[in-house]
Amino acid sequence: MNTIELKAKAKVNLILNVLGKRPDGYHELQMVMQAIGLADDVSVQWERQTGERAIRGCAFGSGMEIALDPGSKKLPSGPKNLAYQAAVMMHDAFHPGVRENCIIQIRKNIPLAAGLAGGSTDAAAVIWALARLWGLTPGETDGGMDPETRQTLFDIALKIGSDVPFCLAAAMGHTAAVAEGRGEKLTYIDPLNARIETYTPPIEVPTAKVYGALKPEDHAVPYDVAGYLKAETVREKCAFLGNHLQAPACRLYPRIAKEIERLSQIGDGLCTLQSGSGPTVFTVFEE
Repeated sequence: MNTIELKAKAKVNLILNVLGKRPDGYHELQMVMQAIGLADDVSVQWERQTGERAIRGCAFGSGMEIALDPGSKKLPSGPKNLAYQAAVMMHDAFHPGVRENCIIQIRKNIPLAAGLAGGSTDAAAVIWALARLWGLTPGETDGGMDPETRQTLFDIALKIGSDVPFCLAAAMGHTAAVAEGRGEKLTYIDPLNARIETYTPPIEVPTAKVYGALKPEDHAVPYDVAGYLKAETVREKCAFLGNHLQAPACRLYPRIAKEIERLSQIGDGLCTLQSGSGPTVFTVFEE
């Protein structure tokens, strides 16, 4: 089997603006997203079935045989897992009619359900690993990739989840972006040159519940993305950071507010806030 091992990086939302609800039921978002050093280890092995095994398999239709170790007993190892879905969608898009095997092994370092896109980044790593194994990109980044192929990868990513397109971009080497729409409209930017430390309280925070508790006053005033981009120093940029989901999450889970207050008083941190829908909070320090 051919094998690729990748670091599936977690993300934080330096800015998260909820601009309103879309006709399709999703929320229109504007975010500044950044990949951080915390990462899952993802190994993807792949081989094409040949000989009698492939011939026998074709009698029952084409497909990909997937074996997934999700890295945690709390996570599904079948079709409900985002990494599993990524492999299936890649097969359907690029290898229909082919019998093949895929073994995915994930070592979880990113906390579960933490607002750090742990499941999304694992799915993105599978997409990118298979793209490389199948020769869909000439190198470890997306430089020189066929535009239509690249767009197909991002279409697959969006079908899996709103955070997956950015996580896929991060796997390609684009570690920071302004994300709009559902998260699929990406404008790559320079990453914040700072140390970002995360802390995840031991509580579960369902994303849908946080969005359900969002009040109009929570997102009446958008955080200034343009101001963030114009600012030059880390300290100046931190003045523009914010998250519209922080208020409803803190109302539902006061532990998050307590951790933000506690971490804000420690050391020489410039800014502490919640990532995504929580419960993870992070602090930005000057490099």
